[in-house]
Amino acid sequence: MRSNILNILCFLISLVIMIWGALLVTGVSSYNIIPESINFLNVPSLAIVFGGIFASVFISYEFRSVVSALRDSLRLFSYSSINDEQLADDVDTVIQWQKEIKKDRMGTINELSQEYENEFAGYLFSILDTNYSTQELRELGEANIQESYHRQKKINDIIASMGKSAPVFGMLGTLFGLIVILSGFDEIETLLSGLAAALMTTLYGIIIGNFIFNPMSRKMNDIASSRFFREKLILEGILLIEQEKTALQIYDKLQAHIKRNKLL
Repeated sequence: MRSNILNILCFLISLVIMIWGALLVTGVSSYNIIPESINFLNVPSLAIVFGGIFASVFISYEFRSVVSALRDSLRLFSYSSINDEQLADDVDTVIQWQKEIKKDRMGTINELSQEYENEFAGYLFSILDTNYSTQELRELGEANIQESYHRQKKINDIIASMGKSAPVFGMLGTLFGLIVILSGFDEIETLLSGLAAALMTTLYGIIIGNFIFNPMSRKMNDIASSRFFREKLILEGILLIEQEKTALQIYDKLQAHIKRNKLL
């Protein structure tokens, strides 16, 4: 079992940020870095929530996976390009492959493996180019699909973990605010400062969790599921080509897959 120095470093930095936020809330430390024009931003509350979130994920997941999750979380308003039109184009493309391979099998497979080199279809054609059997093609193709899906699912789980932990660390900041209120109840300024920190930290935790990370996790799961189905469709099409099915048979079987997926 190895320790990743980047995980440890990022965890410590996140922990320091969270502790710094807690010290600001309790009044042990002070700051004056926010211009008055944007004083609605509560730095201690943000430090506690984000520091806690990152400390949690960096201690739970690998550094590379967390970075990938953070990169994906920036795609909040993105959407999957895989729709009915895309799937219909894929069916037409598979039929076109069938016609070309029927004319010149080895030459066409070699050209297609190079043309789609960085795509899933290119991986399948590279397997065909090395004369694997149909069963071996299915096994290798399904293994590649599952690996890609589980890799994306792991990233989505990290984003979901951030969404779940955000309100928790928001409540942690609320506790720090309550400590300030109870310890300085006779001073109105201290009371108001602690109350503001308590409410703002809870607010930030709810917003960050339920309006950013949780929706992002659900969206990325939908995108991963769409990609999973599309790759299964392409795999089935190439297997039908390998079995020397006619263009009409390929079209009917792939359309049946699409219709069955819509019913699920």
